[in-house]
Amino acid sequence: MSLVKKPVNGMKDILPSEMQIRDYVQSVIRDTYRSFGFTPIETPCMENIANLSNKQGGENEKLIFKVMKRGEKLNPEAAKTENDLVDFGMRYDLTVPLARYYANHANDLPSPFKALQMGNVWRADRPQRGRYRQFMQCDIDILGEPSNLAEIELILATTTTLGRLGFKNFEIRINERRILKAMAAYSGFSEEVYDTVFIILDKMDKIGMEGVAAELQKEGFSDESVCRYLDLFRGVREAEDGIAYLADMLGDYVETDAIKSMKEIAASVNACKAAEFELVFDPTLVRGMSYYTGTIFEIAMPEFGGSCGGGGRYDKMIGNFTGKDVPACGFSIGFERIILLLMESAFQIPQQPKKRLILLKKDIRAKSWQGSSHRHRQQGSRDSRFWLYA
Repeated sequence: MSLVKKPVNGMKDILPSEMQIRDYVQSVIRDTYRSFGFTPIETPCMENIANLSNKQGGENEKLIFKVMKRGEKLNPEAAKTENDLVDFGMRYDLTVPLARYYANHANDLPSPFKALQMGNVWRADRPQRGRYRQFMQCDIDILGEPSNLAEIELILATTTTLGRLGFKNFEIRINERRILKAMAAYSGFSEEVYDTVFIILDKMDKIGMEGVAAELQKEGFSDESVCRYLDLFRGVREAEDGIAYLADMLGDYVETDAIKSMKEIAASVNACKAAEFELVFDPTLVRGMSYYTGTIFEIAMPEFGGSCGGGGRYDKMIGNFTGKDVPACGFSIGFERIILLLMESAFQIPQQPKKRLILLKKDIRAKSWQGSSHRHRQQGSRDSRFWLYA
C-alpha cells in the first residue's frame, strides 16, 4: 500500500514562492507592532481541555482537535462522555492561551502589558477559500488598560500594518457588546435568549433583513419584538449618525459610557490614522466569541468579501483563572487571508535585492581565472570549465 502524498484536508504545503511572501509579511507585522511597543511572547500549541471548553469560545469550542489521554489515564470502559477520554486540545485561537499565560506570569510582567503573538492555531472546520484547519494568527493584546486607549492603539497599530502591506480602502467595522444587548432588551428579548438572537443577527450580511426576521420568527419570538428589533437597524442605516440615533432611541437601556466610548474611539482613530481606511459603526457586528465584553471590531476588505481579522475587549477572561478580573483587549490579523489576497494580486516583495550572476571561465592554457582578481595555477587537461555563482 502506497503512502498518501497529499497533506491532510484543510492543511497545506507551502511552496517557496509563497513562503517568501509569508516571511516578508511576518517581518512587516512584527516590525510595525514592535514600533508600537508590543512585546513578542509564545505559548504552547496545546492547552488543558478545560481551558478550551469553558463556554467562552463560542462555536469554536465545537471545532477543537482533542488529544486523547495516554497510558493508564486512558480508560475507555469508564468513560461517560468524549471529554473523559481527552485531557488536552490544540489551541483554536491565541486569546485563551494568552489569558492563561498572563494569569501564570502576571507578577513578572509590566502593567499594562502589550503582547505580540504569531503562531499556528487549529480548528476542525470545513475548509473553503481562505479557511483552513491549520492557520497562522497574528495577535496584539493590551492587558491591564481599562480605558479605550487600548482600543484606539490596537486599531491604529493594525491599520498601520495593513497600510504598509499596500492595502487601501478597507473598513474597520466597530460595535459594542453593551449596545448589542441594549438593542435586544429594548426590543423585548429576555437575556437568556441573547446568544440565539445574536447568532441569527450575525447572518445579516448573508441572508439580509428579511432572512433574519424569518429565522427569529422561526425560533418562536413574537412579531412585535422582531419588528421592533429590525426597525432599529433600519433607523441606523438611514441616520446620519448611527451612534447618536441609537443613544436617542435606546435611552436608559444602554449605558452612557458605551456610547461615549464609541464616539471617543471614532474621533481619535480618524484624527490619528496613518492608513487609507474607513471606520464604520456596524450594529449588526457580533463576533462569535462569547468572551467579548465591550468594544468589538472587524477588518472588511472588498477583495475578499468577508472578515480578514477582528477582535475586541474581553475583561472577564483572566478572572476565570485568577478570580480577579483584568481589563483586556486584542486585535488579530487574518494572516492567511491577507496572504491569499497578496498571492492572487501577484504581489511582489518591494526593494528585494536583485540576484547577481557571476560567470567565471577557467582557461587552462592561461592557467588563470578570468573574471577574478585572484590568479590560480592548476595542472590538468586542456579544457575550459565554467563556474556559476549567485
